[in-house]
Amino acid sequence: MIDIAALPYFLATVTVLVAIPGPNTIYVSTASASRGFRFGVASCVGVMLATLVHIGIAAAGLTALLIASPLLFAAIKSLGAGYLVFLGIKAIRSPRCAADETPLASASALSASIKRGFLVNLLNPKTGLFIAAFLPQFVTPDSGPVPQQIVTLGLILAFVGGLSDITYAALARLIGKALGNGNAKPDIGRYLTGLLYMGLGVMALAS
Repeated sequence: MIDIAALPYFLATVTVLVAIPGPNTIYVSTASASRGFRFGVASCVGVMLATLVHIGIAAAGLTALLIASPLLFAAIKSLGAGYLVFLGIKAIRSPRCAADETPLASASALSASIKRGFLVNLLNPKTGLFIAAFLPQFVTPDSGPVPQQIVTLGLILAFVGGLSDITYAALARLIGKALGNGNAKPDIGRYLTGLLYMGLGVMALAS
């Protein structure tokens, strides 16, 4: 059980934090703008599933291992950055798929989007470090077991973050459609998508 008195402050803080676009939000928005809203939602689902994994790791106290091992942190960060660069190259080399936003969008393609969103967030060690540093600020030992409180607060965080990312995905799709309708060269979208993914990877590696 969490401290109900602290819940309004937690919700207010989380709402402000998730409203600020981060790498996950940019990734989900890019997927939605370039491929379709349902792909943006699928990417968001993957991101949320990875967030749940990070929450479980934080509740188990395993994040301390990541903090204590700069080598492990660097290795995971490099994997995540490399995966984003790989997605960028793949997006540029992939054939144009303007019809992705149709009822014919296959379940396997949506599953692939969920998997990519999951890996992008799972291989971002900063997500785990943020959760491990942020959630304990609202934990009250007298309210019950600390791991249980961290999981409860984490679920709330994941839910609010998911709503925020889906909202961004919807807005990004509207913008993507508007730009696509007035664009004489539709293929430019996949190049922009690929460059954005690679830029995120480079930023993740350099930060």
